[in-house]
Amino acid sequence: MPFNGTEFISNPWSEMMEPFVNLLGSGFYLIPVSFIGVALYIKTRSPVSTAAWFLAAGISLTSSGLFTGYIEMAYVYVVFTALAVVGMVMSILYMRR
Repeated sequence: MPFNGTEFISNPWSEMMEPFVNLLGSGFYLIPVSFIGVALYIKTRSPVSTAAWFLAAGISLTSSGLFTGYIEMAYVYVVFTALAVVGMVMSILYMRR
């Protein structure tokens, strides 16, 4: 049976993540986003950069059409983004120089 790579070429991100999303649902995307955020905090020890990462990731995942059939996960990401905004503002306000 020949290997057909046209789907992988046209949509590489969704094709690579499809088995995990099918298994865990769209909540799977919380795992890599959280892992990258934790790794960023361990590397920089800066809550501002970590909150900025969570803010950017939360906004990009919430605003995309990713949650067309899963509206409850969109609410989770909106809360996730709001917590990142609060964390970033609090870190900037109480930053030691």
